[in-house]
Amino acid sequence: MIPKNDAARRAQELASMTRLLDGGRTLARATLARDAERGKRTKTLRLPSGLEVTITEPETEEQVERDREMILDLMVRSDLVRLNFSSMRIHNRHRFGWRMWELDSAGRLRSPFYDAGVLDHPSVVADCPHGNRVPSAACKCGLYYVSHWHPFRLAVEDRLFDGGDASYAFTWGVAIGGVDVDPSGDRWGIRPRRTGRYRILGGLIPEDAPQPSLPVRWFRGFTDRNAVAVEKLWDLGAPNNFHDVVARYQGEEATSLNADDVEDPGVTAWQVLRRLGQ
Repeated sequence: MIPKNDAARRAQELASMTRLLDGGRTLARATLARDAERGKRTKTLRLPSGLEVTITEPETEEQVERDREMILDLMVRSDLVRLNFSSMRIHNRHRFGWRMWELDSAGRLRSPFYDAGVLDHPSVVADCPHGNRVPSAACKCGLYYVSHWHPFRLAVEDRLFDGGDASYAFTWGVAIGGVDVDPSGDRWGIRPRRTGRYRILGGLIPEDAPQPSLPVRWFRGFTDRNAVAVEKLWDLGAPNNFHDVVARYQGEEATSLNADDVEDPGVTAWQVLRRLGQ
């Protein structure tokens, strides 16, 4: 609980954090786009005669994707450092991320893409019908999340809030199980990651939505400021190392989602979401 006399100061701090998130990002994105789209790179060769020759060689798609991911990750880390997040969060940034759920009139969360039941607990586990331990290179099963708020928001905001009847909730949480990248290799931004166990730590809901039944901190309004607040308020009381984060949540009762219901072998949930944002 934040003391009343600290409320105004905390609000000013959160507003300042939001401004930091946007400051200088236009130039960074322009640089990122230019680097990601380039088709050639230069290379200097030293010939046996001692002569140096600069040539251009084709750049593979794998190299472009690797460079793109590296630049994006540097931007994510820079944001977290400037916002004064804990070293535990910075070092384990790929284990935290955002997901989207449908929110019904009773305040219950469910998958927006598949009929997999409602969430009864903040912890969610994915069962693999193929017999693999999630995540596995042998299949695409898992609970998908995006490790940074900005690409997540940009991917969903244009198409999902256009007057439809459904309400949605965005949850921020932590991957307690193993983590792997989305095997589909989507290129719209930071590739989603997947895990076998995802613990919801907080979330965002529409201004007029029913209060969700899950006992975590909720903010009304899909704003940058609220997203920072969700992450920051948890981080302020977080353990100093990730081992203790796992110990805090891994023994909790969890909602089990059958991956066969939430994961079409040919189309990942995030691919569906990506098409909605095109």
